[in-house]
Amino acid sequence: MGRHTWGRVPAALLAGLVLALLAPPTTADAASDHVRVRNGTHSWKTYDRMVPVRTGPDRDVAIDIDTRLYVPDNATRRTPQPAILMTHGFGLDKTSNEVATTARFFAAHGYVVLTYTSSGFGASGGCITLQSADWDVKAARQLITKVLGTKRYVRHDRRGVVVGTIGGSYGGGIQLPLAAADRRVRTSIVGRTWNNLRYSLDPNNRVVPGDRTGFTHTLNLQGVFKQEWTSLFFASGNSEPANGHGGCAAAKQASGDPAEIGATGCPGFYLAVCELYSRLTATGDSDAAGRRLVARASASSFLSKVEVPVLLVQGQSDTLFNLNDAASTYRALARRGVPVGMIWNSGGHGGYSSEPGECEAYDGTLRRVRKLDRCYLPLRSLGWMDHWLRHTRAGRGPAFTYYRSWVRYDGRGPDDEQYGAAASFPIRHRATMFTLSSTDRLVRADPVAGSATFLNPPGGQPAAYSETSNFSGPDASPQVTTPPTEQQGQFAAFTSGRFGQAVHAVGVPSARLRITNSNGQDMVFFAKVYDVAPGGGATLIHRLVAPVRVPASAVGDPVRIKLLGFAHRFGKGHRVRLVLCSTDATSYNAKVADVLTVRTGPGSTFTLPARVG
Repeated sequence: MGRHTWGRVPAALLAGLVLALLAPPTTADAASDHVRVRNGTHSWKTYDRMVPVRTGPDRDVAIDIDTRLYVPDNATRRTPQPAILMTHGFGLDKTSNEVATTARFFAAHGYVVLTYTSSGFGASGGCITLQSADWDVKAARQLITKVLGTKRYVRHDRRGVVVGTIGGSYGGGIQLPLAAADRRVRTSIVGRTWNNLRYSLDPNNRVVPGDRTGFTHTLNLQGVFKQEWTSLFFASGNSEPANGHGGCAAAKQASGDPAEIGATGCPGFYLAVCELYSRLTATGDSDAAGRRLVARASASSFLSKVEVPVLLVQGQSDTLFNLNDAASTYRALARRGVPVGMIWNSGGHGGYSSEPGECEAYDGTLRRVRKLDRCYLPLRSLGWMDHWLRHTRAGRGPAFTYYRSWVRYDGRGPDDEQYGAAASFPIRHRATMFTLSSTDRLVRADPVAGSATFLNPPGGQPAAYSETSNFSGPDASPQVTTPPTEQQGQFAAFTSGRFGQAVHAVGVPSARLRITNSNGQDMVFFAKVYDVAPGGGATLIHRLVAPVRVPASAVGDPVRIKLLGFAHRFGKGHRVRLVLCSTDATSYNAKVADVLTVRTGPGSTFTLPARVG
């Protein structure tokens, strides 16, 4: 399976981190059948039911899905109400806080809500299938038909049941493939999730020639394996059967496939997922079969068929599914004229909770439904659903909003004052181009030609440290507080002059680099943006790192890259620094020693999404 690269984390601490990830999830108080609850405007009843579905590429795999239906008191045959469908994040189930709290919130506002546990988790049968169109989407469509479609108190029209979808992370990954497949879905609110699973787990931020937007993440054949994050989720998924969850063993046995039945080291997934993971951890390379597998579980494969309004909510501190994921989906939908909005909130995967007044449900900490009526993100979600499902006015909101940590929240009610707004993304007229100059400078005029050289060590070790994935955020448990560090001789840094006034950067930085390597193989490097304070201290913005892999056949051509998006304030007297380095402890690094050389001067540029000066 290959050797995992965990940077400077001691083995004992690493064991504790894995145990923390694999611990049973915190869940909300389980509601029993026919329980009546009152909170907010409406009261509701809940109904639990195991629903049989048939799924798989040939729809020949029979499993049961664990569901819970929330029926508010205003939903009657005379006054049918729109429905909302929701599933959960990885490793959770229908009773988790993020699901139960969101369901109760919408039920309190008069929506019928159907929640369910995805296959391979909790009491549902089957294996974990990555929200694939061949598996999970088929199951979700049958839930809409068998549960919502049979209820007279759920609104119907000529297209069938009127339903919107909402969910985050793993629960967000299914929504757009489902919307593309089922015309009954009228809108989706997609939280902290992936655009293309290949980019999220094997990223490459190289812009392939001909890609006008720079966000078409499927054009690069190979990426840089995001080893830490992927290994954590792989271990978590394979622990589900041992915890008594899912029904993967039974599903494999029923398949009659000797390879599946004999795959004892792959108890939570079908064998194809484990084979892809093994290949990536052993070689760092994907294969065609693996790429086809993740394509069937990626929104980007189905965006051309999505016609319904979509609201994207993505965390600025998220190193698993970064802002570029949401930006890619936004740009693809907007180009086709599909109504789309995007929110860059403050939190994200890895222990970065939302700030007071935001109340992102996927933090997993919220319980009080009434509190959500005083929070920005729940109210934006409610307004969006009301606008597109109930046709109320003024609920759509701005096209693009972004959390600004540098603006003070007054501490009362929805935290809308900390959010900036724009009519589109990217924000127009907000970009400043610097040129790489001499050996270490970023300048806006009169660049000096030169070069900078850095090394990739044999075996890719020791590696630069940016984070311990899932455990570096301030609210992670346990929390790893090791600051980001670079390895001497393994990076090149280019720094601007001091800013004469505060600079607000909102968007996705980019670079055009004349960079080459010496070993004749694919060139791998990582790009980062630092904020350098007047005293010289440097902060890696949100610990974000953009991996780049250039095919050996393209080395020598200028390399265009998209770094990772952010919303950040550089204070007066601060500087921006672009760092290019050869390794990162979160990833599968190039194993063969290499020398990388960056040529500076005209033609080598870095663009910051901000007006400077």
